[in-house]
Amino acid sequence: MVFLGLLSALSASAATLGDPAAPLAIREWVKGKPADVKDGKNVYVVEFWATWCPPCRESIPHLTDLQKKFKDKGVVFIGVSDETPDKVKPFVEKMADKMDYRVAIDDERKTSNGYMKAFGEGGIPHAFIVGKEGTVLWHGHPMDRMEQALDQILSGQYDLTAMKKRAQTQGLLKDYQKLAAAGDAKTKDLGRQLLTDNAGNIDDLCQLAFIIVANTQATNRDFALADEALEKAEKLAGGKQPQILGVRAIGRFESGKEDDGIALVSEAINLSKTPEEKQRYESYLKVMQSRKAQKSKE
Repeated sequence: MVFLGLLSALSASAATLGDPAAPLAIREWVKGKPADVKDGKNVYVVEFWATWCPPCRESIPHLTDLQKKFKDKGVVFIGVSDETPDKVKPFVEKMADKMDYRVAIDDERKTSNGYMKAFGEGGIPHAFIVGKEGTVLWHGHPMDRMEQALDQILSGQYDLTAMKKRAQTQGLLKDYQKLAAAGDAKTKDLGRQLLTDNAGNIDDLCQLAFIIVANTQATNRDFALADEALEKAEKLAGGKQPQILGVRAIGRFESGKEDDGIALVSEAINLSKTPEEKQRYESYLKVMQSRKAQKSKE
C-alpha cells in the first residue's frame, strides 16, 4: 500500500466544477430509497467506493458520521459501487448501522462515467457534492476537507471561483506526478513553477510536497523541493500544523529516515483538531508501521 492510495488522485479533467451533474444510472438500490440528484430539493454527496478497497472501508464510518450531522440540513449521502449485488449486499448488511446512508449499485458504470471519468478521476474513494441547483460544487477524497465544503455550501459562504482555481492547480499537480513517474526532464521546471505560483497557499504547497514524497513511481524524487515547499508552508502557518507535519513525515520515511517519519506523524496525530484530521494521520502511521515491520522481516 502506498501513500498515494490514502488520498484522491489529483487530475486534470474535462468536466469542471459548476458543470451540471450527471443523472444517477442505478442498477439496484441496496440501502435506502432511490434518489434524484437533480430534484432541486437537497444537496447530494455521491461517493464512489468498493468492498475490496481498504481506504473506502476507512471512509465509511466518517461518511456515516457526516450523514448524521447533515441529515436535518438537507444533505443526502449516496455510496455507489460498480460491483455485483452478491458482493455489495452482504458487505452492507454486515456493516449495518456503521454504514448508515444510501447505497446503490452502478448500472454498467454509467454513473461512474458521468462523474469519475468525466472529471478525470481514477482513485477511490472519491466523492462529489451536487448542489440544489444540480451542479457539481466540489469533488475529492471524502476525508479531505469535504465536511468543510459542506458547511460552507450550506451557509452560503462557498467560493466556487476559488475552488475552480484550486482544481486547475490540481491538474498541474497531476501533470507533475506523471512527468516525475516518467523521469521527464520537464518535471523540474514544472515543480519550480508550482512552487512559485502557490507560494502563498498552504494547502497547495503541502499538496506539491505530498505529490513529490508519496510518488513511489518516480525514480528520482525531488525531496529538496518538497522540503522547500513545506518550509514556505510552515512560515505562512506561523508554526507547526498537522498537515505540514504529516507530509514532512512521509518525506522523512521515504528518504530512509523511518523513525523520524514515525515520530513526525505521531506528532501530527497529537496536534490534530478534528476526528477527520486525526484519522487521516493515523492512516499514515499504519502504513509506516506496516512497511517498517515488513522490511525488518526481509
